[in-house]
Amino acid sequence: MHSALINKIGKSIRLLAPTAIFICMTACFDKVYVLSIGDIGYSEEELLGLSSAGRLKLAEITAFGLAVSREETDRILTPLLDKTLNRALVKQLAAERFVEASSISEPELSAHYSTNPSVELVVRHILFFSERWQPASHRDNARNKAEMALLRIEAGDVFPEIAAELSEEPGAEGRQGLLKPGRDGSWVSEFWNAAVALEVNSISSVTETQYGFHILRLEGKTEIPFEEVRPSVVLQVADLMGFRNEVPSKLTLEEAIAAGMTIPDEISNELTRDWQEQTLRWATFLGFENGLSNEEIKSLAQIALGSTGQNATIARNQLNDARDLLLNAYSIVDRLNP
Repeated sequence: MHSALINKIGKSIRLLAPTAIFICMTACFDKVYVLSIGDIGYSEEELLGLSSAGRLKLAEITAFGLAVSREETDRILTPLLDKTLNRALVKQLAAERFVEASSISEPELSAHYSTNPSVELVVRHILFFSERWQPASHRDNARNKAEMALLRIEAGDVFPEIAAELSEEPGAEGRQGLLKPGRDGSWVSEFWNAAVALEVNSISSVTETQYGFHILRLEGKTEIPFEEVRPSVVLQVADLMGFRNEVPSKLTLEEAIAAGMTIPDEISNELTRDWQEQTLRWATFLGFENGLSNEEIKSLAQIALGSTGQNATIARNQLNDARDLLLNAYSIVDRLNP
């Protein structure tokens, strides 16, 4: 009887053992997250005693990492660009009012434009990527490749064929380096200045921009009609007459829209490009790229938070402008901050 009871108990223990082990493993390995950003969580141990402000900054950086990894930066951060474009629209209204108050007529605006008309350029180029924040060795290598390509062109190789063979710009092979027609503001200033200085069918020296090193060939140049660039002319004339960039506080976006204001293409293009480049710089300086796992985002966010490097510090500070947008895009829960 005693032996049978012992056997029965032993059998019960053997049956319960796997369940007990599973419960123990779950309790031992299931982390408790006290800070969550979307589907990324940090345990109290991972936060290393961060202050409330530190946890908020980490959440902000992590949310940006999620946006970059999931290719959602445009969708989430576009309101920042919209705000900048809206300010430019109100400034355009202010310039129009200034010119009107100064009794400048349409013929006078047109006459001013005729002295220095805007042009549209058709350019073919070869690009060797190397952004300015790349190491000097990377920049030197890209510059050397551009100089070697220029030597081949000067020796008689056909520019479109060299562009198709060597240019690192996506799609350059099929287009043989040919770009869409561009106006002032369509391209970064160094590229535009090099292109507009060329005669048709002539080739530039190696030209450095924030993207890398280019060789340009001017394919065509046409003058743009006054009617298409009138908003730009208004701004130019207003500036020549002492117009201040500060927009009067009494002017509103609603008034600018009602008055049918438009932003000059070169200004709109420049503002859009600056915004795109800023988000790219933030991602680069903080170490984020497309397709990262949640664990990779966590690790990079923690590194970025503690980095003392100048670029990372600049990116962290500038990211403040996007904080509300990022934290609204991904649900934030901080259980240490009741």
